[in-house]
Amino acid sequence: MILRKALSLYPTRLKIWFRTEAKAPAIGAIESSPLLEIGARFDRPIPGLWLGLKSKFSIALSIAIFISFLFRPLCGTSIAEQFERAGYLEISDKHGTAMFDSLYAYFDVFTEFLQKNPSWAQKLYSAKERFVRSKDRNYYSTDFFGLYDESKREGRSQVCFYYSNHFHEFICSRYPEFSEVPEIVHFFEACLKTQKPYGSLFSAAASELGLETIFSSEYKQPPILLKIVKYLPSYIPGRPHYDGTAFSLFLHSTDNQSLLLSPYKSSLTIDDFSSPPREFSNSVLLIPGAFLTEFFIYPTPHIVAQSSKIRYATIAFAMRPYFVPPKIEHSPLPSFIRN
Repeated sequence: MILRKALSLYPTRLKIWFRTEAKAPAIGAIESSPLLEIGARFDRPIPGLWLGLKSKFSIALSIAIFISFLFRPLCGTSIAEQFERAGYLEISDKHGTAMFDSLYAYFDVFTEFLQKNPSWAQKLYSAKERFVRSKDRNYYSTDFFGLYDESKREGRSQVCFYYSNHFHEFICSRYPEFSEVPEIVHFFEACLKTQKPYGSLFSAAASELGLETIFSSEYKQPPILLKIVKYLPSYIPGRPHYDGTAFSLFLHSTDNQSLLLSPYKSSLTIDDFSSPPREFSNSVLLIPGAFLTEFFIYPTPHIVAQSSKIRYATIAFAMRPYFVPPKIEHSPLPSFIRN
């Protein structure tokens, strides 16, 4: 009855298919088209399904609903077991690379503008400092917003920006002069467009873990930070890290092989880290962050390996509203710095 009601409320034409005998299970996500596909790899054979639906609702909402219905009754491996075994969950993404290529192009124009116009960079920094003192900051439980330019810092050699829709709205409402700068406007709009399709996926993952309440707030959606980062050829990796998030979603990278991760272990060495094999030609990776430890879901350590070329990447972080992280010691992480 619940499934029938959901299908009547959120209809769209949907094809569901399953493939088996994969090394690690992976859920296929949804593309923005009239005919949608959800593909999954699990540990045991599952009969295929066809559901014919008609839609007017958003693709993002459909993702949450159908992943939620598919996981619990049909799959032989839960998300929690997959996180413990592999450290990540692979999800097929039909968006392709065009959206991210455009985002990186706007990011380069944005950062170049700020580097050439330090007065605007200072104004953006002041806006960020004012935002972190506002009540909206507490919704994200972090101070990471805005631009971090470490392009001149030896070893770090990277530039990144932390975007959120509340930060965007804050700037637009209190600093109208930013709307007159196309280099800033276009980049912020590209960030918003990139973030939109993925929000409900975090809610679906929390629901399947029985943690529906971790995102409870007056906004009725997870607080999401979008990170766009550019690694320069002189970047040198230090140590892996755990994300201070509920979940992290690696949306795109121009070099997937540079991302190394390991499932959580009591003792970790460099040899435990490797690039996750991909079952899909276009996919995103979902990992747990450090904000789920109280539920015995441990964070996935990861690091970006050194490369001789420029690398761009986009990551979406699901934060916990109004959350004060307890002091928890996780497993020590090995150094990747060569002596």
